[in-house]
Amino acid sequence: MTWTFGDSFDFYSAVSDGFLGYWDCGSGVGAITLVAGRFAGSQAIQMSATANIAYTKTSGVNDAIHHFICAVRQTAALSGTNLGLYLELLDGTTAQCSVVFRSDGAMLLTSGAPNGTVLATYTGAISAQNTWTAFEIEIVVATGATGSISVKKNGNTGAADFSLGSLVTAGGATHSYANKLTLGMQAATVAAQQIDDLLWRSDASSVAWLGDVRAYQVLPSSDASVQFTGSPNPATVSISTASSTLSKTSGNGIIVAFTASQTGTIATATIAISTGGTGNLKAAIYDATHTTSLGASNAIVNPTAAVLTFTFATPVSVTRGTSYYFAVDTDFTIVYAVTGGSTGFAMTTAYASFPATSPTIGAASQAPVVVVNITPLNSSLVGEAQEDSGTTYVYDSTVGHSDLYNTAGLGTTPASIIMVTTKGLAQKSDAGSRVGQIQLKSGSTTVQTSNLSALSTSFLWQYRQDLTDPNTGSAWTPVAVNAAQIGPVVVS
Repeated sequence: MTWTFGDSFDFYSAVSDGFLGYWDCGSGVGAITLVAGRFAGSQAIQMSATANIAYTKTSGVNDAIHHFICAVRQTAALSGTNLGLYLELLDGTTAQCSVVFRSDGAMLLTSGAPNGTVLATYTGAISAQNTWTAFEIEIVVATGATGSISVKKNGNTGAADFSLGSLVTAGGATHSYANKLTLGMQAATVAAQQIDDLLWRSDASSVAWLGDVRAYQVLPSSDASVQFTGSPNPATVSISTASSTLSKTSGNGIIVAFTASQTGTIATATIAISTGGTGNLKAAIYDATHTTSLGASNAIVNPTAAVLTFTFATPVSVTRGTSYYFAVDTDFTIVYAVTGGSTGFAMTTAYASFPATSPTIGAASQAPVVVVNITPLNSSLVGEAQEDSGTTYVYDSTVGHSDLYNTAGLGTTPASIIMVTTKGLAQKSDAGSRVGQIQLKSGSTTVQTSNLSALSTSFLWQYRQDLTDPNTGSAWTPVAVNAAQIGPVVVS
């Protein structure tokens, strides 16, 4: 069976996130950074400044043939002969051979470690500075002169761009196989080199050529069925902090923009007033163009100086990262607690018609001290593009409780799908043993992660990799991926 493992680096908030149970280990994180990847919204890792090992992964399978698919970019001019980014194949602790990207754009195959004897040189493998180049590299590990390297570039489906055989690629070891990968940087003198969309595949006898591949983040987008509790709940958006006061007469309101921190609903919001009066005070939430009212609150009658709570009888739905406007209007003169800066706008709307469509927006104004309370969907609390650890999360301790979330889908239709990796970052916070897993539901079939038998008191990745759709046993289709559901489950 073909061993397959890949990483897009997209979910990481820090380089060390890769060490949290996904890769085996790593070091030198001070010299490695996360940077923009080769596609919009994606991430890559950049290595520079010092020699280091970024990540290591053991397959546990003694395979002779190995394929690496990755995209590489060098940010400095192509010159010199310094050894840089490398992919090292090992048999346990013994280095068999290494693929090394040299500072002049050449790709080397070396015997043993990255600085070992050069077995092959692919001149001009990287031909342009600051340009992503996609590679698929096949290595045959052999103790005799039957080893080889073949390289195809930028999705080439024809003959190899570079190939050389009759090589001893086992580094003088006694085994014609490798079972471990190290990703690292060899020299401190190489200008920053970056790698994205890494896939490692190996087999005893053959590995199919795939061409260029990319990873897509498919994030939770809505709740299908939930039993876990979300935190924080509510998620608050503080629009401003009090530093002065502002008086407004009847029909002269204030409107201020805010961005939803989570996907969910707004049922309540608060506003601070310094001086009340006799009359009515009402709030509304508008869309990003402050044209359409999405919902109006109850009227607060004869308010006194206090922090007042508005209630939206029909909670207003909001989407994380989307901008909205909070507006307030009165039919009497009121004094708000406001910010010192001009972060809002004056709004002229007769109270009797508030909230009117397309209210008249005037000059910049100080913003009232408002807190918007969002009741988030569980899927929103765990659907961030880069993990936020214990900032937002869901939790449960009842055995059998589970959540399933619909996803936002692929957003495109790929030619084929090689693998689906289901990942979740989890920990336990109570005493004793606790087993929780991440589940994937495809059609009528639900499967779970198994790489961790018990949760740790620190966050670790749980993951499973499915080369085929567990519901059909056949290759994944975009329709099946888009319809799949994911979420956590308490096992014991």
